[in-house]
Amino acid sequence: MFELHVSSFGRFRRYDFVLPEVGHGFSVVPAAGATLVALQHEAEPVLDSYETSEALEIGLEAKGALLFPFPNRLREGRYSWLGRQYVFPINDPQTNTAIHGFICREVFQPVRIELTDEHAEIACRLDYEGSHPGYPFPFTMGVTYSMTLRSLFGLQVWVKNRHTEPIPLGFGWHPYFRLGKKIDDYLLKLPPCSREILDERKLPILKQEPFTAFEQMRPLGKEVFDACFRAAEHLTLYDVHLRGERRAVTISLSRTLFPFFQIFTPPTRQSLAIEPMTCLINAFENGEGITSLAPGHVWSAAFVLHCETV
Repeated sequence: MFELHVSSFGRFRRYDFVLPEVGHGFSVVPAAGATLVALQHEAEPVLDSYETSEALEIGLEAKGALLFPFPNRLREGRYSWLGRQYVFPINDPQTNTAIHGFICREVFQPVRIELTDEHAEIACRLDYEGSHPGYPFPFTMGVTYSMTLRSLFGLQVWVKNRHTEPIPLGFGWHPYFRLGKKIDDYLLKLPPCSREILDERKLPILKQEPFTAFEQMRPLGKEVFDACFRAAEHLTLYDVHLRGERRAVTISLSRTLFPFFQIFTPPTRQSLAIEPMTCLINAFENGEGITSLAPGHVWSAAFVLHCETV
C-alpha cells in the first residue's frame, strides 16, 4: 500500500508518497508553489531537484515548478489586457524579461489525500486574491499529483476565474530529468514538430523551421538546447521520450492542451529539462496559445508521465 510521510523541510512541510515494496514515489511541498521536489522509480530518483529548503526558496532554474500565469519569457515583463497595461518584475536580467510567472512562490494548501494499494494522490489549492500588480485578477487554482502501482505519474490542474472580467492565462511545468551522470548519452525522441525561431533575447519572431533531428530515438550527444517546439498540427496526442542507462521516461500530452514544449540543456549537462507549455514564449504579448478565461468559468488540463526500467 502507498504510504505518506510528512516531515519538516526548512520552514515548509514536505509530503513524501512511497510504495515501499517497489520503491515508486513522489514528493511535494505545497507551501512552496505546490512544487514537485522528487520522483522515484524503483527507489531511484529520476528528477534533478532541490536538496535543501534554501535552494527551493531561491528557486534557481525553477526545478519542478508550476509555471503560471505564463510559462517562459515575457518581453520586458509588459503586456496589455482589455485596454490596460500591466508589468511583471524583471527576473531574468540577462534578457530583460519576466520569466515563468509567480505561482511557484505562492502558498498552496493540501485539501485531499488518497492512499490505496494501487494509487496515491494529493490535491492542493490556492485562493489568490489579486495581490500582484502585474496580475491583479483573483482566481482559485487546484493541482493534483498522482501515481499508480505501475509508476504512471499524473498532473492535473484547474483554474477558476473569480474576477469580474476575463483573465489571460498560460500554464507550464518545469521538470529536470536526471537519468544518468551526463546527458550526452541520453536517448531522445521528439514527436513531429517545428522549432520556433528565437531572437537574441530568446523571444520568438513568430516563424518556425522544420525540425526532424530527433524524430527517431538517438543520443543527445553534444546538442545544446534552449529551444521551443510546436507539435505538428495533425497530432491529437503526442509523446516525448527520454532514455538513460537504466531508466526511461515518457511524457504523454494532448496537442490541443499543450501545443508547445521547451527543451533545455543546463550548462552542467547533468539533467535535461522537458517543459510542456499551453502557450508560446511571450504569449501575453503575441497571443499564441493564450487562454481568455471568462468570469466564473473553469479551465483545466492534464498529462501523464510514465517511468520504466530499460
